[in-house]
Amino acid sequence: MKLKHSLFAVTLLISCSKQKDIENVNRVSTSQDDAIIIDPYNVPIDVIGTSTYNDSIGGLYPDGSNVASGTYADDLFATSQSIEPLDTFGNPSSAKSANILFISLGGSTGGHNMKNLKSKTTGNPLTNPKLKLVSCNNGSGTASLNSMMNPNSDYWDHVTRVITGNKTSYRQVQIMYLETDDTSRIVTWPERPNLVRNVLESCLRVFKQKFPNLKVVYTLARTRTFHVSALWNREPSPYYYGWASKWAIQDQINGVPGTEYKGENAVAPMLAWGFYQWADSTPRPTDGFYWIESETADGLHASSVGEDTLTYRFQNFLLTDKNTSLWYANHGQ
Repeated sequence: MKLKHSLFAVTLLISCSKQKDIENVNRVSTSQDDAIIIDPYNVPIDVIGTSTYNDSIGGLYPDGSNVASGTYADDLFATSQSIEPLDTFGNPSSAKSANILFISLGGSTGGHNMKNLKSKTTGNPLTNPKLKLVSCNNGSGTASLNSMMNPNSDYWDHVTRVITGNKTSYRQVQIMYLETDDTSRIVTWPERPNLVRNVLESCLRVFKQKFPNLKVVYTLARTRTFHVSALWNREPSPYYYGWASKWAIQDQINGVPGTEYKGENAVAPMLAWGFYQWADSTPRPTDGFYWIESETADGLHASSVGEDTLTYRFQNFLLTDKNTSLWYANHGQ
């Protein structure tokens, strides 16, 4: 049964201690391999702020903040400013055929989102006419983080076919939207978000090798799911994916080895938040967003109405964020 949190419940919830969180976590298991945590204390990360969830401070960025700051914020702005049309060899170009290639990687949920975003971007007078959006997503679990971290996996053959089929190249890719998960059967806290963080960071290093001009990878985390079977698509895995994204960004900010994004030692593109998608049925006090089962087609994939909801939020972010608007919005290009 889907839990509904009032604002009072949210306030009460985020002030709870770790011990109370633990006391209210129930393990339901039909077999050793099919265990899942049912956690009634899942609250959107951007709502938690400086309070804690199982002793981990909330906020999309460090210190409970939902806004990037400091050197990382300066770097993200400078990186966004540097995005410009490239030819297929990856060279800056003013030729008509040159473009800003924005791709998506991952599973079917992100693929639906990117397809809808593309339809609302192409020919839109508000968006940069030099943008080209390409979805390299693939469904049925073939595009997990586990697949992406292997540079020789079959998924990369699919990506190559899509990119070349769109008459573009790996060297043109500068922005990426990533939405998927790992296919591990581990669902406990903090084991799962830590595992996903590590795999995600491995993927970033592979992305840097594959796409030499890739500058920023945007994560939206995932939407809440309802009544799905696969452990990696079943709550709390989608919720924990948000924590994994938060911690991976935090590692980049802290200069953790293997996550460096600038200078001679750069091994990864920058990882940043787009529109954070996880929400319950109560509007978030941060932005009013909520997510309910009726906006899905099957508990996992968004319905046509749900797709419009998500795309509206994502596109609004791209048009208004001070970093993404530099390359997504039309500035008279």
